[in-house]
Amino acid sequence: MSEIAKIPGIQGLWEKTKGDSQVVVAVLDGVVDQAHPCFDGARLKRLPTLVQGEAHPRGRMSSHGTHVASLILGQHGSPVQGIAPNCQGLVIPVFADEGRRLSQLDLSRAIEQAVNAGAHIINISGGQLTDYGEAEDWLQQAVGLCRDNNVLIVAAAGNDGCECLHVPAALPAVLAVGATDGQGQPLELSNWGQTYQNQGVLAPGENILGAKPGGGTVRLSGTSFATPIVSGVAALLLSLQRQRGEEPDPQKVRTALLKTALPCNLPENDQRPRCLV
Repeated sequence: MSEIAKIPGIQGLWEKTKGDSQVVVAVLDGVVDQAHPCFDGARLKRLPTLVQGEAHPRGRMSSHGTHVASLILGQHGSPVQGIAPNCQGLVIPVFADEGRRLSQLDLSRAIEQAVNAGAHIINISGGQLTDYGEAEDWLQQAVGLCRDNNVLIVAAAGNDGCECLHVPAALPAVLAVGATDGQGQPLELSNWGQTYQNQGVLAPGENILGAKPGGGTVRLSGTSFATPIVSGVAALLLSLQRQRGEEPDPQKVRTALLKTALPCNLPENDQRPRCLV
């Protein structure tokens, strides 16, 4: 049984749904190796990138993107079990390998692209470190577009191991995700901060098994790999809404996740601010 299958409550969710084909999750990341066996039978479509440069199919950022996508859409019975294998996935490459930093403008364009393509959830396992959690105008506008169209952005809190903020995770209406270790404690590298405490959750992010380009699997750690777990759970909850004959309501799901997340149980000598909820 994979680590994902051991997440509390996930088996019960899977008994009800493994996803609805009309629920769309966009993955804004590196190029995804869609030929990996874990994606056999997956509803996974790649959209053209609007970013200059592109990740090499076997490069570092492709490894990142393939791992992230597999945690959401990996088919059951394959080497990697994704959280929501029956949902529909959109891959929008935004990371390149040549060292060019992803700009907030490029990220904004990709977010708008995902919204226009019908995404309900946008997974962003990346971001930029900022002093006060403020974003440039175009990124704020793109996040506002998601809010106005009831599209949920799920974004990584960052791996700097400090009380510091990444965007878009720190922006209003975004669901920020930090990472826990194997004992359920905040991972040392996982960022925290007051803003995150108001709009964030923690999810498993240490030695997470996922797909690697070319076949096979690899274990990786960080908030990047906790984020798709939360995106996948959100997609399952949207799928349950559809089962009940309701319209998918991502912001309602965001609220439910924040209200029902279990509080941290930290050692007495640790600091509660490291928790995001």
